[in-house]
Amino acid sequence: MKATSPFRSLGLVLLSVGVMGGGVLISAPSGAETHRSVPWASLGVVRPVLVQPSGWGSPISAQPRSGAFAWCSSNGVVDSNGGVHTTLISDRSVETMLKTAHLGLPESVGSSKVAVTCENVALDPNHPKTVYAGFQTSEGGSIPPVYNVALVTSNSGRSWRFVPPPHGDTVNDFGGFVQRLGGVNMLYSRSILFPLALRQREAFVAVTSSTGGQSWSDVRLRCTAGTPCMIFGPESPQGACGMSEWKQSVLVSASGDNSEATWRAAGSISTVSQCGSQQLIATSSGDEFLVDRSRPDALVFTRDGLHWTAVGLPKIDGAPVGGKFQYLGQIMTIDARGALVAVAGKPIAESEHLEVLEPGANSWCIAIAKLPAATKQNPIAALQSSKSRLVVAFFTPIATVKGKTMAVSFPLSALTCRS
Repeated sequence: MKATSPFRSLGLVLLSVGVMGGGVLISAPSGAETHRSVPWASLGVVRPVLVQPSGWGSPISAQPRSGAFAWCSSNGVVDSNGGVHTTLISDRSVETMLKTAHLGLPESVGSSKVAVTCENVALDPNHPKTVYAGFQTSEGGSIPPVYNVALVTSNSGRSWRFVPPPHGDTVNDFGGFVQRLGGVNMLYSRSILFPLALRQREAFVAVTSSTGGQSWSDVRLRCTAGTPCMIFGPESPQGACGMSEWKQSVLVSASGDNSEATWRAAGSISTVSQCGSQQLIATSSGDEFLVDRSRPDALVFTRDGLHWTAVGLPKIDGAPVGGKFQYLGQIMTIDARGALVAVAGKPIAESEHLEVLEPGANSWCIAIAKLPAATKQNPIAALQSSKSRLVVAFFTPIATVKGKTMAVSFPLSALTCRS
């Protein structure tokens, strides 16, 4: 049976959930991380321009300024081709690549067949035929730790290539996709296995391609004029998230003139859970929002990366939106229109649904868009918005009226309130 989990070794995570009856809880981070709070309704329209998911990336590639989107499936990557129709980019050749590189993880104990698990995907905005994807790997077939390697295809999956790591690194040092308005950087790190200390500064090396993956350059990861200067730090090789909560740095550029290309922890909110689903969302106003439902303040924003303001959110079904860490039911994003979209319901106990908090609103409402009933058994793994659609990905294939799929999408017009 082919491994199908698209997101951070979640075969291990879901096993842990089953054992613990859906009650996988880790103590919430300490409060008092921000100095003041403003209500959501006072913000007006928040206009996202760029979304950076935590971890190695997301099983969805969608950006609020682009009509294109893609997602990881059990057989490769599904590309929307700009939202007109979908194409499967096969990962059939990846198994041989992982075997040859001694990075394959057996599908089952004693099996000679390697599991091919797409965990994250990124599209090149300047080269529509180029698709980057991260695949789950191990060294010598044993886990933990679990690694992720970056691969690229420019011919619809007929062949894949390893993204060449920077000089001195290996493919297993891949730390995640860093989304840019003009392209994608592949971040690598050999030694940053824990969050940066508050006064620590680090330089990070990435590789990038301006030719759609045909040629590559090693670069010092830095801010580019006019683009956001906050990122998530490198994802670390990890074990079973159900057994421990790993931390990932939230970083801000430390050099005002960008000459040093160094990064430091982003003020009072310096880390997120590496086992959760968080997003940094840059806006047209220059603010950067952090979506993190494991915190009491599930939505915060900053202008300088050091001082954060909490956004007061109405309750959903009488319960706070944030405040405790759970693997399931903790997904939220800001769509391209500026509406906050959250997953609601009780995974494993009932099917999930989408709640919407529109710009200027003081209460949530249930969206017209209906999720498949099978979300009761197979909860949502990620949400991300393109310019015109919301893409919803699941941990494993989910049953719909059109058959099984790893993701569904809705027009943003369906994210309005049911009457």
